[in-house]
Amino acid sequence: MNDSFRLLLFADNPVVWAILGLALFCYIVQFNLILGRCGREWERQVATWLKVLPVLLSTLPLLGLLGTIVGLLTTFRGMAISGGLDQQMLIGSGIADALITTQLGLIMVIPGLLLLSLIRYRHREHCL
Repeated sequence: MNDSFRLLLFADNPVVWAILGLALFCYIVQFNLILGRCGREWERQVATWLKVLPVLLSTLPLLGLLGTIVGLLTTFRGMAISGGLDQQMLIGSGIADALITTQLGLIMVIPGLLLLSLIRYRHREHCL
């Protein structure tokens, strides 16, 4: 099963949607700043977003950890309810499903941090 199809299996997970939505919002803001023309308005916007973007980006891995905790709790609840069913299969698939949110949070923050570095450089060098 390829990764893009596997991600569709988690479409009912609200934490996955929160990570994707927040990352998309950050990327849109960052690309608008990168593509913007230098000037007073741009400088004002960059000064504001350079304070906000690091906070927003730092929540992506934390949301991933939240999704992992929720997934593990769901797995343990399923183990408690199932009793004598195949717990090894339940644990293996449940932990794999839980860890996808941590992976997604970490994957989504890396491009955001790189774009943030580019914006900081451009701001520091006064729109070269």
